[in-house]
Amino acid sequence: MADYDDMLIVRQLVDDVILVLRWSAQPDATLGDDSGVERAVLPDEDLRRQFASAVEQLVANQGAEALRTLSGESREFPADTVIDALGSAGWDGAMRDFKLAVIERAGRSEVMGVVRGGGTIGRRIFRTLLAALNAALASLSAIPGASAIQELKEFLEKVLEQEPDEQP
Repeated sequence: MADYDDMLIVRQLVDDVILVLRWSAQPDATLGDDSGVERAVLPDEDLRRQFASAVEQLVANQGAEALRTLSGESREFPADTVIDALGSAGWDGAMRDFKLAVIERAGRSEVMGVVRGGGTIGRRIFRTLLAALNAALASLSAIPGASAIQELKEFLEKVLEQEPDEQP
């Protein structure tokens, strides 16, 4: 059965996703390919500015709502309801541990280290982590704001799919 600690674990995961989105919108956010070539996450300046604006809107609205809800601070979605929703979505016990292990193996620590400390993220690792986060965010659709976070992350993935993994 899910509990308050599970809420905080999921809150940290959602906060990490938001940080990754914010980082991706920065002009100096770069991804490296296998040959060492670094390119901006969003090389098209107009698209990057649009994405940055969309991320800030998300952070102020749906992101804040999701984090508030997962902190037990929402009047519309009290902590007991959040805990029940997390339990129903398998964000407790062995299922939670497995999900977090997969996300970690997909590169969470490596990506978050760069997001928080600077540097370049490997393009493949970044794309692998984003893909792993899809399942996590999909299972959190009962949490207010989580679906909008997932959608914006998926749009970022679509842009990355248009860029080659490696230069010839």
